Amino acid sequence: MSIFVRIWFFFSLVVVLSLGFIAYTLTQQVKPNVRQVVEDTLAENANIIAQLIAEDVYQHQVDTPEFDQKIQAALSRQLNATIWQHRKEQINQQLYITDPKGIVIYDSEGQAVGQDYSKWNDVYLTLRGKYGARSTATNPDDRNSSVMHIAAPIIYQQQLLGVVSIGKPNQSVQPYIERAEQQLIYQALWIAALSLLLASMVAYWLRHSIDRVRRYAQALAPVNQAPFFYSAKELNQVTQALSEMREKLEDRGYVENYVNTLTHELKSPLTAIQASAELLQDDLPLTDQQQFALHIVEQSQRLQSLIERMLLLTRLEKNQHVLEFQSVDLNHLIQQCFQQQQSALQLKQIQTQLDLPKHGLIHADPFWLKQALNNLLDNARDFCPPQGKIAVQVQQDPSHHSITLLFFNEGDAIPEYALNRVFETYFSLPRPHNQQRSTGIGLSIVKQIIQQHHGQISIQNIEANRLDFLATHQSGVLLTLILHTNFT
Repeated sequence: MSIFVRIWFFFSLVVVLSLGFIAYTLTQQVKPNVRQVVEDTLAENANIIAQLIAEDVYQHQVDTPEFDQKIQAALSRQLNATIWQHRKEQINQQLYITDPKGIVIYDSEGQAVGQDYSKWNDVYLTLRGKYGARSTATNPDDRNSSVMHIAAPIIYQQQLLGVVSIGKPNQSVQPYIERAEQQLIYQALWIAALSLLLASMVAYWLRHSIDRVRRYAQALAPVNQAPFFYSAKELNQVTQALSEMREKLEDRGYVENYVNTLTHELKSPLTAIQASAELLQDDLPLTDQQQFALHIVEQSQRLQSLIERMLLLTRLEKNQHVLEFQSVDLNHLIQQCFQQQQSALQLKQIQTQLDLPKHGLIHADPFWLKQALNNLLDNARDFCPPQGKIAVQVQQDPSHHSITLLFFNEGDAIPEYALNRVFETYFSLPRPHNQQRSTGIGLSIVKQIIQQHHGQISIQNIEANRLDFLATHQSGVLLTLILHTNFT
């Protein structure tokens, strides 16, 4: 079945069922609502009449022909009214009056005089100071033959003389109820028809739009194999085209990202090799020459290892199964990073301070954690001014099985707009002095590595006298790493 037909069918089904339920609910509310209005009117009329006849009741004139003639004249008054397209020509009300004991002393229909109405709800409740009302069917076989009675107390000179009860047949309001129900049904049908038409238009628009996307995707990439949907052939065509296009675009983007990452990672060891080579051109003691030559060998080995690991990075991003967690000496890893970059640090005469615990074995991947530390040190060195300071402190929290690595570099504060963006891929700030920018991948790689170690990373500007572990108080940037891991 076409997705167009399915959309139209289910939308139409929901609309029809909803309108049917609403129409049924409203029609069920019409009758009680109309009768509530009638009851409200009768309650007002009963109290008005009770006030008008109070003196007659007090003077025992309700059983006189004159009183009956006056009431009958009022009830038989001819009307000439059109109420909501319904013609009304006569008054459809009746009344009776009881004494304080509930005995009928007057009945407009002349049938109940002398009868005991004290047990009827309208009389019974009103005599006790409450609101009295009842509906009683005159014909048990006809549910529309009921008459609604609303009573009001007759009070004269603060004395309860009895009750007057006004009755109105429910049949007299039935035309209004039927007309309201018919209007609701007609309106529901019109709304349903209009909704079905709109559903057809929306479904056609969706089909046309999906077909346009499919043809656009096919123009970029031929359709091969794609996930199959049993409920929509148009959706199968779209997913087939888009999956092929996405795969090709993702491969292209991944190659570009891979090249940028590799370029960035090669920069650090090449910088160290260049710095060591420049120092070897000077007249240095043999010990220093051997040390810088050893740095060149180590960084060359790092380049080879880095290229191999970049190939592993491809598999890491594809299947997330490349990290090899093992027991790692974090202190040794940090010291090793500083030793490998000693030449570059000496060129800028940067002071270093390490505050490390005696024991720092953690569970981590040594290669990737070292890459993260090297990237952090590269970034700190770039933004640290000549003769500035870089400090690192490791804090252990055995109770929460975590370590906190504080990485501080002296220098200018990061602009406020950049604090929330420094970990974005390809976002970079100009380096001091030369105003050059990096590829903006280093801190992004650090964040990815830390997250894969189930940790968090944050960065903030630090003012003077804020870090107790510094030998002297400087202003700069503090980068905080938290690793949740077992350590000894």
